[in-house]
Order: sequence, then C-alpha cells, then structure tokens
Amino acid sequence: MEKKREELVRTLQKMILAPSIFSDGKLPPERDLAAALGVSRGLLREAIITLEALGYIDIRERQGAFIKAPDQADFSASMKYAVFWPGDLLINLMEMRLLIEPPIAGQAALRRTEEELSRMKTCVAQLAAVQGLPDSGASTGAQWDSMLHMLVVEAAKNPLLTRLYEGMHSTMDNYISISRFKLLALESWPGRILSEHSALVDAIADRNAAGAVEAQRRHLSGALEKLRDLSGEG
Repeated sequence: MEKKREELVRTLQKMILAPSIFSDGKLPPERDLAAALGVSRGLLREAIITLEALGYIDIRERQGAFIKAPDQADFSASMKYAVFWPGDLLINLMEMRLLIEPPIAGQAALRRTEEELSRMKTCVAQLAAVQGLPDSGASTGAQWDSMLHMLVVEAAKNPLLTRLYEGMHSTMDNYISISRFKLLALESWPGRILSEHSALVDAIADRNAAGAVEAQRRHLSGALEKLRDLSGEG
C-alpha cells in the first residue's frame, strides 16, 4: 500500500505541476478523479492527505481540494515542494527531535506559566476530540500536535531554541502531518499517541522536570522506532 500511495502521489504531483490538467486550480471530485486514475477512493484520499501535508493543495471543507502556489522565497517552502519526502528525512528529523526536545520539556516543566499550561491542555483536548474521526485525526489533528510541541519549546524560555523552531515551523508542520498519517493508520497508535501527549502535559503541569523529560523521550523514541520499521530500516 505504501508503494502504491507514493506512486499515486508522484503521479498527482506531475499533474498538479502541469498547468493544462487542472486549469481551474482545483482537483476534480474524489469519485471522478479515482475513476480517471483507476484507483480506489481510499487510496486516492490517502494521497490527497499526503499532498496537503506536503503543501501542494489546500483542502477546504465542502469545497474541495485547491492547488496552492509555492513561495519560493522560503526555505521551508522548498522542503514542502520536494518531489516526495523520503522516509529517511522523516527519520532524520525525528532523531533530531529526540536529541533536543526531551531536555526542553524538562526545562518547560520548571519555567512554564499557567497560561502556557492552559494552552497545552487545550491542544490535548483538541487532539482527543479529533481522534474519533475516520482518519483518527491524522490530518485535522496535525496543527494541534505541532502547536503543542511548539508551546513546550516556548515554555522553556530559551529565545535561541524558540527562534530555531520558529524558523523550521513550516517544515516541522509538514513533518508532523506526514508522520501522524503513517502512525495513526496503525492499530492502537491513535490511543497511544494521545496518551503520550497527555502524560507529557501532566508532567509539565506537576512541574516534574524528570517526568517531562522521560515522557517526551518515550513519545519521540517510540515514534522513531516505528517509522524505522515502516521504512524497512529497523
């Protein structure tokens, strides 16, 4: 399924970049496009979610999927418009996060404000709310997932780290969207990821620095291990 989806994503990317194919700036309805490409609607939907995460299209509720124009001035945009994010890039980013984010979480537990904690709890509540959707919140929950991790970085009160993550914002958003799509399709993973996010925020709420470090380490290392398995690297 993974190979078929990647092939379909590549096909759609070429079609999107050819101005004459979707001249109205919008993809046809799923049923029509799936029939034209000879694929199932389920597989097409997976490819469309991936293209949205990569920044090629904008899915608008009840309106359809609209083609987006890249911003060539932004480094993050060049990442988004790469032909396809290879699995090793996801793994490299996760390795980077595993090295950096656990100690940040410990610092956040000691320095967070009540307002920051409230916003983190809102993110977890929103992630819980979208978990019941057909894709377990793989697409709609990505913004809350990304916001939660950014809030933890900001709560650490280190301006250099905050600037680093702000500079990588678009890249991290897309990375989180794609990794969520891969992991939330697996049995038991939606509940597991939500539980890990909750444990992280609980430790930060308790000002438990060691607990926050361990919760973030467990969350990121588990995802890294599974992404390696899915890519065949593990």
